[in-house]
Amino acid sequence: MTSRSPIVFGELLAALGLAGLGIYTLIGTQAISAGGGYAQIGPRAFPYLIGAGLVILGGILCWQAVSGGWRNVPQDEAHDTPDWLAFGILTAGVLLHMAAIGWAGFILASTFLFILIARGFGSRKLLRDILVGAVLSAAAYFIFTLGLGLNLPAGLLGGL
Repeated sequence: MTSRSPIVFGELLAALGLAGLGIYTLIGTQAISAGGGYAQIGPRAFPYLIGAGLVILGGILCWQAVSGGWRNVPQDEAHDTPDWLAFGILTAGVLLHMAAIGWAGFILASTFLFILIARGFGSRKLLRDILVGAVLSAAAYFIFTLGLGLNLPAGLLGGL
């Protein structure tokens, strides 16, 4: 007789959430207009690819969670207890970004997001984080608005 490994419920829940996000992405992609251009790859291609990848990875992690736990996870003292302060900072960054992007604009909201994410991962170099976040956010803004013709909110920097 073989003994069955216990199910790791926290990991199973996270894996099901990942697979659910993939399914949500696949379903939501149906609402994207297929477009009538000459491009071989339409606007649905990448969301379908991302959704399918999330479902596949979620499925693999689900299988691992029910067969004893995720593989290749480092087991040391740093992983024994969750860092709730870091989790709170990361969560605050995402929520602030969602709340501020409409009025502050993409560049400022994304710069604040970068700063808080860096802080959540342990950075103590605020000036560097501000500069890197602003440069990356501005570059992404101009690539998407000028290069791809997408309409991202300019917000407070709209007159520049």
